Amino acid sequence: MPIRPLVHDDAAACRDLLDSLPQWFGDPSSNQAYIEALHQRRGFVAVDRDDVIRGFLALETHTPTSVEIAVMAVDRDHHSAGLGRALVEAAIDDCRRRQVRWLHVKTRGPSTYDDSYERTRRFYRAMGFEPLYESRTEWGADDAALVQVMVLDAD
Repeated sequence: MPIRPLVHDDAAACRDLLDSLPQWFGDPSSNQAYIEALHQRRGFVAVDRDDVIRGFLALETHTPTSVEIAVMAVDRDHHSAGLGRALVEAAIDDCRRRQVRWLHVKTRGPSTYDDSYERTRRFYRAMGFEPLYESRTEWGADDAALVQVMVLDAD
């Protein structure tokens, strides 16, 4: 499935995708913040032959050398089909071109276990991200945040 840059007109389809994945994106206010932020962030979308968005990823630049995967979602019918991998690889390539050294992602941590997020953590580990730390204060005691990081070499 082709990967292309995220554009302003993709926001509605990205919102629909988040809404279809309540196990990961069940907080409407967080979803709204993700969608509003898409207009200021770099990102990528995976589109099928009919130009339907089946996955997306948005990046937040913290410093010139530190970028976060702020949000990523893949249509449930396309899980384990390589779309998440392709989106992260597009982000890695983009970061390397911009000489970013640290690519990181936050997800729910293991101390507040959830089967869906265990799958998410395994995915990021398989992509080469390593756990940096887990915080029970960032999102709250009942929703630990795990920061995972990848060190990138420049092209």
